[in-house]
Amino acid sequence: MKRYSIHHNDQAIEFDIVHRPAVTRRIHLEISQSGDLQVVAPRRMSRRSIRKALQSRSGSVVGFLQRARSQQQDLTEYHYTSGEEHLFMGQRYPLEIRLRERRGARVELENGRIRLELSHPDQKQVSRHLQDWYRAQAGKYFAERLAAFCRAAPWAADKEVSMRLRRMKRTWGSCSSKGIITFNTQLVKAPPECIDYVVAHEVCHLEEHNHGKAFYALQARLYPGWKEAKSRLRAQGHIFLHQ
Repeated sequence: MKRYSIHHNDQAIEFDIVHRPAVTRRIHLEISQSGDLQVVAPRRMSRRSIRKALQSRSGSVVGFLQRARSQQQDLTEYHYTSGEEHLFMGQRYPLEIRLRERRGARVELENGRIRLELSHPDQKQVSRHLQDWYRAQAGKYFAERLAAFCRAAPWAADKEVSMRLRRMKRTWGSCSSKGIITFNTQLVKAPPECIDYVVAHEVCHLEEHNHGKAFYALQARLYPGWKEAKSRLRAQGHIFLHQ
């Protein structure tokens, strides 16, 4: 892959250009596992236009790299072995892997441990079953909290709200124009107050589809502690998103 560069205060900043079908409007920055800068851009955007856009805000690019590389140091490299700690609802629990004679797998949170029983406990299988468990727990808990906030919101109390789950890289939740609310399965790793903030946020979007004054008034009414929860999610979100 060809590398490109811009400059900031005589410092060269190298980057790769990545194209993805879903990116059609604007560029955004990512960092690879090795700490390299990746610029995700629409296919229609020329390399010259990408370099020009980055150069015009080179200071922001440097700031992004510093924050992203600092956050990378917070991340644990998972090997999916017994004793390794995994997040769930804001708490870290040691993983206990047990051999299971019959086929299939069983995962449960018991006695302060995430216990996983399976017949072939290799890294790939452990990871897959653990992610399936996270998704199942997210489905149950998010549905409960969504129902609770809908009951508390006059504009949503009589609505049938559809919920979907999806693993996303940067987004915690979304609300479509049809009133379908989607949550990131990785959110189940966050503390309950952060989950409640995201759920309340999307319930408010059932009434207000933008982020204007009316929206924030609803959010403050539905979940008064949203600012503190948002700050915590912003500060630790990269950890919860990490597999």
